[in-house]
Amino acid sequence: MRTIKWELIGMLVLVLGLSACGNTPQATPTPTLAPTATSAPVLETPTVAPMQGAALPGAEPLIITTPETLGACEAAPLPVVDVRPPNAEDWGKGASAEKAAYTIIEYSDFQCPGCSGMAAVLDLYIKEHPEVRLIYRHFPLDFHSLAQLAAQAAEAAGAQGKFWEMHDLIFNSQAEWSVLTEEGARAKMSEYAASLALDITRFERELADGTYLEKVQSQYQEGAMMGLPGTPSFIFDDVLFPSDIGLSYESLAEFANLLANRDKFFQSAPEMTVAAADKYIATLTTSQGDIVVELLPESAPTHVNSFVFLAGQQWYDGSEFFFVQSDFVAVTGDPTNTTLGYPGYYCSGEEREFHGQTGLMWMMGNGQFFITLGATAYENMVTAPRAQGSATAQFALIGRVTQGVEVLKKLAVHSPYDATTPADTLETITLARP
Repeated sequence: MRTIKWELIGMLVLVLGLSACGNTPQATPTPTLAPTATSAPVLETPTVAPMQGAALPGAEPLIITTPETLGACEAAPLPVVDVRPPNAEDWGKGASAEKAAYTIIEYSDFQCPGCSGMAAVLDLYIKEHPEVRLIYRHFPLDFHSLAQLAAQAAEAAGAQGKFWEMHDLIFNSQAEWSVLTEEGARAKMSEYAASLALDITRFERELADGTYLEKVQSQYQEGAMMGLPGTPSFIFDDVLFPSDIGLSYESLAEFANLLANRDKFFQSAPEMTVAAADKYIATLTTSQGDIVVELLPESAPTHVNSFVFLAGQQWYDGSEFFFVQSDFVAVTGDPTNTTLGYPGYYCSGEEREFHGQTGLMWMMGNGQFFITLGATAYENMVTAPRAQGSATAQFALIGRVTQGVEVLKKLAVHSPYDATTPADTLETITLARP
């Protein structure tokens, strides 16, 4: 089964990256029920007569080559995991079980830098989302020699009513105790317990006796059995948060919004109904006006087929242009407006090296697409992926703008998490056969 690939190019999404720790295999996704992708698109007469087959005035000739191998689209359900429901032994905060809109179960490691960085983020997230419930569970990784000791210290503090206070203190002081020997770290935990006015004699005895070792190890085994990829791992109700989208406040909020829209996902990829020789005109009606695009099935038949299907299903209606940079690109195609939205399937293949000509429309495997806006697009796009280990930027070329460049230039400059400038909207897409 294909693993979901969150295909947002690094320079398009401005998230706070925090290092995660991991050494366990990926969880196997479990299919989720969603609508079946079977309906054919409705074709209508475009509202603006396109210059069929013509490029923009003054544009260089565009050489279209048909790929030797067709691409493929496969169902890519969200990674549902079989997680144990919270019980009385779990430490939780935020909304009650009865009132919670959703529950985040965190499997964490007190010696993991990413876990420490996310602790304050989670605390703020819970405070600003009072409808959310947070459950903390232990997942001490083998290569963190003091993580299991720290977990037992938190449990010993919890037995005296101070779990979250010790949780915060251990994470906030990670740089202090994590470099010590086990004996030194044990003494440091006693200092923390004393600062919290705990019964030190009881605390040290329980730590020495390993009173809570079985609980810590049991929770670790739970995480290992689920195939958690590392720490921190977050499970939203029953869906594993994909750490490759970045660890940040914004990514947590966006993933929650994505899950709220998962009933819109398709259960399977669409049937192939578009041939390389077919002609399609797509009119993108935006909040700034219409953009007319000649689709190029001969360039990427599978991706054009996906685009035609999604447009016909009105999947794109209401999508924001969530990243627009002058003389670069305008990105849209996510109706959840989270930057993470995808139709429940993923397409690959048919990519070609990026070309920076103004007005070209490119599609990513997650169904989102972008249009180039200017001369610096090529330089920006081909250099950014190098940090990700890719020599060149490659995407599926699915169309070229024939009318509406002036509309493209009117789109509001915008980036994810930028609340200062409202994003323009892709209101709907009308398809026609010339």
